[in-house]
Amino acid sequence: MAVAVLFDLEETLVQTPWAHHKHVTEFRWKTKERLTKLGIPPSVLEGIERATIMRNKASEYVEKNLTRASSDRIQREMERFLSRYELDSARRSKLFPETITTLQYLKKRGVKMGLVTNTSMRAVDTVFRLHGLNSYFDVVMTREKVKKLKPDPEGIVLAAERLGAKNLFMVGDLVHDALAAERAKVTSIIVKRNPEEKLDFRADYVVHSLTQVPVIVEAETERT
Repeated sequence: MAVAVLFDLEETLVQTPWAHHKHVTEFRWKTKERLTKLGIPPSVLEGIERATIMRNKASEYVEKNLTRASSDRIQREMERFLSRYELDSARRSKLFPETITTLQYLKKRGVKMGLVTNTSMRAVDTVFRLHGLNSYFDVVMTREKVKKLKPDPEGIVLAAERLGAKNLFMVGDLVHDALAAERAKVTSIIVKRNPEEKLDFRADYVVHSLTQVPVIVEAETERT
């Protein structure tokens, strides 16, 4: 049975400055502000905390209520807005110490690998060039390739189809990754590098280092 491991990018394979709570909070309110200025009614975004959910909800609203021209305009403006953050994050990213050894181990054992991220292809290309990651991945799913971002399962489903794998694992660090995996019916592995940090959502496995991922993959594969 073909085995594939899908990875999130930021805070899973690479560390970025935008993981800091202050930056996350700033990005969330600026996303809501930008979407509202572009014509998304505040009621559509009311009560939503996470920026990715705001963008998914905005996408649903645009598809149902606006013309193609208006939709294209909003998409272009959001691309400009997002690229400032994404490219800055990518350029300042740093590899986690165990990233390369984990990817090398899986590749040597014939495990197919994919990347499923809510960031842009430009940001991914920047990270790949900076850290030499390109050769490890058989498929890359960025936000340009899906209609809805994680926690929607679309990216995982598309990656699975392209890889032709039935036994899949999704490795990430956030609730978005766990929910997307659950909805796509694949095994979730959540990386929490701080052992003192409590997980407030469900995941199939919780690890403190990427080095634990191959152990889980091999054990689960043997069972099936």
